[in-house]
Amino acid sequence: MTDAAAKRPWLPYVAPMVAYMVIMLLQTKDNMLVVYPLKTIIVAGLLWVFHNRYEELKPSFSLLDIAVGLVAISFWILLDPYYPKMGAKGDIFNAAGHWVFIAFRVTGATLVVPLMEELFWRGFLIRWLLDEDFKKVPIGVFTVPSFAITTALFGIEHREWLAGLVCGALYNWLYYRRKSVFACVVAHATSNAALAAWVLARGDWKFW
Repeated sequence: MTDAAAKRPWLPYVAPMVAYMVIMLLQTKDNMLVVYPLKTIIVAGLLWVFHNRYEELKPSFSLLDIAVGLVAISFWILLDPYYPKMGAKGDIFNAAGHWVFIAFRVTGATLVVPLMEELFWRGFLIRWLLDEDFKKVPIGVFTVPSFAITTALFGIEHREWLAGLVCGALYNWLYYRRKSVFACVVAHATSNAALAAWVLARGDWKFW
């Protein structure tokens, strides 16, 4: 895989996301206990295989990253009753008592998904839209089309499309402000950790 990544620089950014989305198509309420942990393991494995390809993932921390993550998830929760969601509503999976699943769910949501998504959206796509040789594009270069397209696609990736649009716009803003993909990972992880805390504290399983 590393040889393939050398010839196709986009592969380390796209492969984990594609694997996640394909497995998600197979995921149902009935197989959730098995498929979600499997999905988490496979995507985490791909991220590890390609980890030395993510040169732009330079650790840096700011309270702004955490603040943006908390603001984003506040919109996610507060907007929820007020707009129609995309697609048919599936049965809500109640994870109460399934502690191994919950451990995978929290780990996947707070560590694996933020890394996978931010590498794809802010590490790859937002730059690829400016130049197919995206590694040449410095982190944080702003254009209206790249901002609008990544925000829109991030929104419609989620059933909660309106909240997705708000979160996508906020993470993009942070990307431009901090010129850091890692900052977006921290913000996204903060959002997902806060949502996990909300779900577990209130038993509000519809958000999972």
